[in-house]
Amino acid sequence: MECKQNQCQHTNPVPYNNKFFCKLCGIHMPQDGNVAIKSAKFSFPGYINPIQNLKSQWNRSVPVAQLPLDYQRQRISMIDYMMEWSEKLGLSINSLFLAVQFLDYFVSQKKVDPIQFRLYGATCLMLAAKSIELDERIPFISKLRRYTYLPYATIDFRKCECQIIKQFNWNLQYTTLIDWAETVISLGIVYEQDELSQTEAILKEKATNIPQSQQAQQTKQENIKEQVESTPKKSTSTSISRNVYNKVQDQFTKLCLTLLKDGSYLDKDPSELTLSLIGCVRKTCGLKTPLPKCLLELYENIQPKFQDSIVDLLSKQTKQPTSVVGKAFTNDLDFFSLQNYKNRVI
Repeated sequence: MECKQNQCQHTNPVPYNNKFFCKLCGIHMPQDGNVAIKSAKFSFPGYINPIQNLKSQWNRSVPVAQLPLDYQRQRISMIDYMMEWSEKLGLSINSLFLAVQFLDYFVSQKKVDPIQFRLYGATCLMLAAKSIELDERIPFISKLRRYTYLPYATIDFRKCECQIIKQFNWNLQYTTLIDWAETVISLGIVYEQDELSQTEAILKEKATNIPQSQQAQQTKQENIKEQVESTPKKSTSTSISRNVYNKVQDQFTKLCLTLLKDGSYLDKDPSELTLSLIGCVRKTCGLKTPLPKCLLELYENIQPKFQDSIVDLLSKQTKQPTSVVGKAFTNDLDFFSLQNYKNRVI
């Protein structure tokens, strides 16, 4: 998806933690002259220390515990359901991530009948929206029942809501993987001086030079050669980086969703996981250096311990089945079971 680029000229730097950030858009300004790139929607004034803000987010991560086997078997399908409901209700992806981790933690602490996982999942989605979304976008119980097709009464949702809130000690102000990703994107993870790896550059050249005939191909190559020779090296790198930025941003969101479904990385150190994500997404998007020196210095030389394992996970990943759009029950037996067990809440 094409994103409008940030047009800030970065003429008003402010120092935080011996590093400089643009006061107008909040982007990191490395001392080596690298210029970061980001879209306009991630531009935020640099009124607070961005590094301290990110550290406070890491400290407010959702607690993680061992998941019961019954829930592990249904977890991916539960996330598919919650993604479907979230899309119908017009919620942000941040609410989705928070709701999934609320559900993960709750079922790890309380014994829940597997037939009620969807009830608790829908309730977690409502609580996450109450924690994040604007008032007009919060799906209250009446709307939640209508959009999820779950055959439970309002009182059942209320009981679940109270149970979950009490388990979190009435504190729902947590952050998730997608929040950390958006924060580091707002500071800049792609630079104008970035270069594509050799393999990616060759693929890019082939994709942009599809000839209709041999004569047309030769003419186009000559024109490209003349343009390259007459264009400064820095401008060429800038063009490459701006073209690859949209791919990096999209891949970052997809990678976060992959790790959310996998679940095995959610208990890792938040700072190391964030840096591993940055290195992984830059590598998979074809950038020559997964983690340049300016990025390592920005995050105080935190080591990306999980970068290689995440890359392996992506290479082995198989396509997951999606939920049935517009229908929350896989078959009549599933619906019948829910009807029979709906009175077993609490």
